[in-house]
Amino acid sequence: MSPQTRSGFKRCFAVAVRDGSDLFLFLSVCRAQSGDVYVNFPRDYKPDWKPHSSYHASGQHHQKSYGHKVLVRKGQKPDSTFSGTQNVVTTGIAADEPRAIHSPCQAAGFEGMFEIPISDLSTDRYRTMISVDITEPNGQPITTPGSTVVRQAVFKDAVPWILVTLFDTGSNQRVEA
Repeated sequence: MSPQTRSGFKRCFAVAVRDGSDLFLFLSVCRAQSGDVYVNFPRDYKPDWKPHSSYHASGQHHQKSYGHKVLVRKGQKPDSTFSGTQNVVTTGIAADEPRAIHSPCQAAGFEGMFEIPISDLSTDRYRTMISVDITEPNGQPITTPGSTVVRQAVFKDAVPWILVTLFDTGSNQRVEA
């Protein structure tokens, strides 16, 4: 079943990496009918894992893994009165990860796509990062200070907009996962 056909979802967008002729899904970003925004990490090889970050219509924001919520906090409601920018999740992405995760992307299963060429990703963990933010129209991304925006996609299906940013921290420091 494609992500946007799940019950209650209004729109789903793919964050995918193009490696030659292969297209790998790295994240899916879905907005529910209720206004909730979910960032899902496809990890089909561990069906009970289901890691995701969500920003709910109530303003509650959390991350979840193996059914356990972490980093629970309260923010603005993501409705037409939303102002500023709130980060839903930021995650590192290195050039070897999309192929290792091996989640082929079926572009037709999404309302929109942010396609990242593999050449935009660093081989260093985690020099290149992806930030998924919700923002007022024309808002700015939340990135690491001193970083450089490599590319960006804006999904304007509703307010707040969903802003997905690939950025380079410029750091050669290696972080072990």
